[in-house]
Amino acid sequence: MTNAVYTLVVRALSGVVSDRAAETILRAVLREQGLSAESVSAQDMQKVLSGPLLSRLSTVLPPARARKELAVLSKQLESQYPKAPTLFTQSGPVATWDEPQNETTFDDLGLGADDFEFDDPDYGAAPITRTYDLTQPGDQDALIQNLGRLSGVQGVMVCRATGEVLRVKAVRDPAGLGGVVAASAMLFQKRSLKLMSADLGGQTVCVCPLGGYCVAVVATSQANVGRLLVELQQLRVAA
Repeated sequence: MTNAVYTLVVRALSGVVSDRAAETILRAVLREQGLSAESVSAQDMQKVLSGPLLSRLSTVLPPARARKELAVLSKQLESQYPKAPTLFTQSGPVATWDEPQNETTFDDLGLGADDFEFDDPDYGAAPITRTYDLTQPGDQDALIQNLGRLSGVQGVMVCRATGEVLRVKAVRDPAGLGGVVAASAMLFQKRSLKLMSADLGGQTVCVCPLGGYCVAVVATSQANVGRLLVELQQLRVAA
């Protein structure tokens, strides 16, 4: 017979996925951890929620939503079992690639100039202007992490204007993205452009030149591309 801790969690999960999926996912994760539905403690369940269950649920839900749902559930568990505090203690939004991910690879994007849509960046309310010294690895990382916090962003790449990759963070291997950046860098040299975006159906790639550098962002089809373009417009490089 399942215990109260298991019942609480599986009922909460049933509000996110189907009843059957909730049972299947939770039992599988408990089994992998050497735990059982009959005897799992609240303390053990908190570890499961913030680790293996988060990883498993992120394969069927967007990672940000999976984290949000489990963080709420973890707080609920804590309220009923004060000696089992939540382990979701990280404050503020996190980049998508900081979530547990499955190992997959980008497809070869195979884009040319005709695949790009050229966007007018004078759109929407401008957020805070941010300046980075892209000669410094620390500033490259800071730029990537700030863009990675935007909803729907799955990868960010900092390159030289020639297309040479300097820094990259992504939920999947971004090998195909390098070719897109290199091709767009040549287009920037030939045309007076500030931003470019390419709609790939399930994904959107946005590229922004910054002096002798380029920043490329891969976002899901659900991302607010207008907001993303405005954010890119505010980027500056230190003199």
